[in-house]
Amino acid sequence: MLVKTKYGEIEGIRERGCIVYKGVPYAKAPIGDLRFKKPIEPDKWQGVYKADHFRDRSLQGPQRGGFYYKEFYSNPEFDVPQSEDSLYLNIWVPQNADADSKLPVAVYVHGGAFLSGAGSNLPFVCDKLVQENVIIVTLNYRLGALGFLCHPYLAVNGENEAGGNYGLWDQLMAFKWVKENIASFGGDPDKITAFGQSAGAMSLQALALSGRLEGLVSGMILQSGGGYKNPLGELRTPDKAAEIAEMLFEELGADASDKRNVLDKLINTPSDVLIEKIGATIGRSFQEKKGMPFVPVLDGELLTDSLDKLTDEGHYLKIPYILGCNGDDITTEGNAEKRADNNPMHLANISYAGKVSDNGGKAYVYYFDRKMPGDDAGSFHSAELWYVFGSLEYCWRPLEEKDYALSREMITYWTDFIKTGDPNASGREALWNCYEEADGFVKKFE
Repeated sequence: MLVKTKYGEIEGIRERGCIVYKGVPYAKAPIGDLRFKKPIEPDKWQGVYKADHFRDRSLQGPQRGGFYYKEFYSNPEFDVPQSEDSLYLNIWVPQNADADSKLPVAVYVHGGAFLSGAGSNLPFVCDKLVQENVIIVTLNYRLGALGFLCHPYLAVNGENEAGGNYGLWDQLMAFKWVKENIASFGGDPDKITAFGQSAGAMSLQALALSGRLEGLVSGMILQSGGGYKNPLGELRTPDKAAEIAEMLFEELGADASDKRNVLDKLINTPSDVLIEKIGATIGRSFQEKKGMPFVPVLDGELLTDSLDKLTDEGHYLKIPYILGCNGDDITTEGNAEKRADNNPMHLANISYAGKVSDNGGKAYVYYFDRKMPGDDAGSFHSAELWYVFGSLEYCWRPLEEKDYALSREMITYWTDFIKTGDPNASGREALWNCYEEADGFVKKFE
């Protein structure tokens, strides 16, 4: 359980038949003068780092009440404090792995509208995936304004001139950490799959199209957040993002015409006050119909053009993909009859898969349509996570044997893909055919 990394020795714990390393720092805490700065490599430490508990989730608004609170946040076992000192990852390893194992690795990026979530949340209990002889990594990244505030005042020495995208830079730093250190845990640094859902999938597609993940990942799984002409929205332009930033300046009582005054307020406002002011800004953004307020921005450095244009120009990574969405996903709201052929997110997925396959790449498309029991939410946005992670025992719903069978099926497909880039590696008769424009194969889970 003791491993040696670039930064020092780490000791994990045995849990659920795995060795788990919880709360491993992949960057310095972005506090004080590092608030609203790109992440910085962590310091080395002396002695043994005890990776025995989840560290704080990133600063975010309260999760109380509502559909997703009951679904994912109401279990106190998974409730951790929040703070700005949150740039940590968690590594789930088979208990018999050693430094010579060279196991395939998957790094999961959580969703939450770029405003909430953590790598330690339900349903990200990873033992069922790890039992298939893979290593799973989950991570935190900066959220809300702390992760995606964009304004020219935040430029630093000619870098990041539009500001913003700190949450994406965090994720990129985490992937670099995994690439450099995962061999010590028994992982193969040349076999790393990136997977994420919702805002996590949107983040990964942006990073892939930026070119910054080149050489860091060998496959990608995009759940309810990827695609071409994504109905969840494109990158925000710097001028539109600056309008949101100036709302926050106003909430902080800063003079938007005075850069020094603005930076003083942004850097020195206590975190509890800052999150309150960020919450007010989020409310105003939705009230004024400006959409999700803090999202990836076309900053000219990390992201140089629209994702659709970058896709048209073939800038996506030449790696295998899985992408899909759910039958009652958020893009189906208002549809009297919900079908795959009128689900905008599904259409975005098959469009992206078509472009990949037209250029000789491999993309596997799924459509998750299991109507979960317990209410009328159906196959709602995020429902598939219970099945992909196999954490159904924590779900409050009156699940049936078919739910557990479906989870086992999806775990096998996902881990086959993580191991080989092909979800059919186990040799089952029910093949998941690669999507091709001519055939348009879509795997249905229901």
